Amino acid sequence: MGEAATFQASTRLTFGPGAIAAAGEIVLGLDVNRPFVVTDQGLVEAGIVERVTNVLAKVGVESVVFDCVEPNPSLETVNRAVARYREAGSTGFIAVGGGSPIDVAKGAALLASNPGALSDYVGIGKVVNPLPPLLAVPTTVGTGSEATIFAVITDHAKHRKVVIGSPLLAPCFALLDPELVLSLPAGLVASTGMDALTHAIESVISVLATPFTDGLALESIRIISANLPTAVRSVEMESRANLLYASTMAGMAFSYARTGLVHGMAHPLSGYYDVPHGLANAILLPYVLAFNTPACEPRLARVAVAMGEKARAQAAIEAVRRLSAEVGIPQHLSEVGVTDVFVPHMAQDAFESGNAQVVNPRQPSLAEVVGLYQQAL
Repeated sequence: MGEAATFQASTRLTFGPGAIAAAGEIVLGLDVNRPFVVTDQGLVEAGIVERVTNVLAKVGVESVVFDCVEPNPSLETVNRAVARYREAGSTGFIAVGGGSPIDVAKGAALLASNPGALSDYVGIGKVVNPLPPLLAVPTTVGTGSEATIFAVITDHAKHRKVVIGSPLLAPCFALLDPELVLSLPAGLVASTGMDALTHAIESVISVLATPFTDGLALESIRIISANLPTAVRSVEMESRANLLYASTMAGMAFSYARTGLVHGMAHPLSGYYDVPHGLANAILLPYVLAFNTPACEPRLARVAVAMGEKARAQAAIEAVRRLSAEVGIPQHLSEVGVTDVFVPHMAQDAFESGNAQVVNPRQPSLAEVVGLYQQAL
């Protein structure tokens, strides 16, 4: 036996078609006044936000909608959200969307009950006061933010993403309704599904992995591998429901196992080139796994088995490449507009991250991180 392992599932999850019908009763039970709905304009236009607010209206709850969240949301967006929250007299949050709206809601909720600026809380375990109630309604199949203890926000001035981690950031409730991901375009199913796969694989090979996180992560890998191609090819309830379920499982796993060098390198790609986070992870994943193999070969063999392959580390990498190609993920960063101009800056950021130096099974040198970016270009 190794060291004692700790695991806590902080979010109460409701899963299944029509799950958003529970939103009204949950808000009433939390005694939230004018729940502040954090979302983006696309989800408003798609009618998904209205489905949530209609559920609230049926039980007499008036809500306020903040639909200004952008991809890779900024510190400034969080500040605007909390200012509007205070003006509205709201006492709780509902996040509707992928990782961007959920993370903005987490950041705004943090500032609503804690002093100072969001930048004061970058790192792990710095949040002191409990947050207002937060209900998360995910509409993608990748982030897992509805069940994680992290928020990731972009600092445009420094061209980097900042990570805030605390058990207090976990939403108190999450409604996983597969009906809300049926309208997700195939490209977003592919990139967010590969994002969830990255979360799960990095959880398995993490130096912080435990039997608890392994169970969640390996099952998530099995489900994603079996369902992602079908979910990309067609609007099919079962496969997309399975991906939504697996994404949340992966989020629960990496809340404790954390993520490694793939994420350490993906965050600067969003900061410097605004590459969507899931797509950055998906492109980088096979390159970083090949680099990590000498330090985690037995664990990558377990990943291979979960993906339906023989128990070999190389089989896991080959399976990741095949799956990425099958769902239309680009093989190179240059295909999404990345050049070598900012590689030295991105490599420095990634090299200095806890993802690379604390969590990753193989600690890279700065030159090795530069080399990985260049391989991926």
